[in-house]
Amino acid sequence: MSTATISVSARRSTKPCGDCEVRDLLKRHLANNQFGDDTVLLDELGLCQGDVRVDVAAVNGELSAFEIKSPADTLARWPKQRRVYSKVVDRAWLVATEKTLESAKAPAWWGLIRIVQTPNQLGLRVVRPAQMNPSPDAYSIARLLWRDEAIEALAEIGLARGVRAKCRAVAWRRLAESAPLDHLRAAVRSALKVRANRIEELHR
Repeated sequence: MSTATISVSARRSTKPCGDCEVRDLLKRHLANNQFGDDTVLLDELGLCQGDVRVDVAAVNGELSAFEIKSPADTLARWPKQRRVYSKVVDRAWLVATEKTLESAKAPAWWGLIRIVQTPNQLGLRVVRPAQMNPSPDAYSIARLLWRDEAIEALAEIGLARGVRAKCRAVAWRRLAESAPLDHLRAAVRSALKVRANRIEELHR
């Protein structure tokens, strides 16, 4: 994302924008300007077995997460969200008003997107681009996989022996301890895309 990028949509209400309004604008911006056709956008992606949920996740060659703090939101859940996001995703973004961005003190590798609003317009401006996560946690990443997905990821690199009949935690642990991180990340991205495609097919 360019730091000069601004996306704007017309508004009819003078009330402060809410999460849904910002989310819709963000998703339109991401779909139209940022990623290729292979990108899948997901709402409310659970991390660490639902410990926190990503407002909007973008899945392509990376897993990017966007946490939205509308003017009506507080930072009460932010410390936990920041901690869990930082274990799992490749790039993370905080989308908030200027005041909230300043108060949140997001880690240096997080991207920042400022919500810009007037009585008639709502916009998003990239303040700081996101960098790659410097300290991902392999076990937390593995926990994004369902049991069958985790075993398949192990089988692809010849590590499934002895875990096919075990619980998912065993598969996660072996992935975390023995699989290359790039393979684990790719397996997670592939699984998320397959799930999204299945849901889309069901709604056709």
